[in-house]
Amino acid sequence: MSYLAGRSHSEYVEGKTLLEMIREDLIAERIAIESYSEMVRFLGNDDPTTRRMLEEILADEEDHANDLRTLLEALGKDELEKADQRR
Repeated sequence: MSYLAGRSHSEYVEGKTLLEMIREDLIAERIAIESYSEMVRFLGNDDPTTRRMLEEILADEEDHANDLRTLLEALGKDELEKADQRR
């Protein structure tokens, strides 16, 4: 396991098929969304500059998750259901 993978907030599972890889990416995006949301809540109004930066990153992560979800809906409903179950 690489140093970065070992320090990751999310458990990295290597998919064997394209659909599995997309599903795992969606799960990782959801974990990132939870992490950034928690950071934003923690900061509150104490550091508006950092909070704004994190909110922008959070918006990007939410866009990525929506794109992956749309892709899974188009390519494989079963994989989307598996991703939703691991939430």
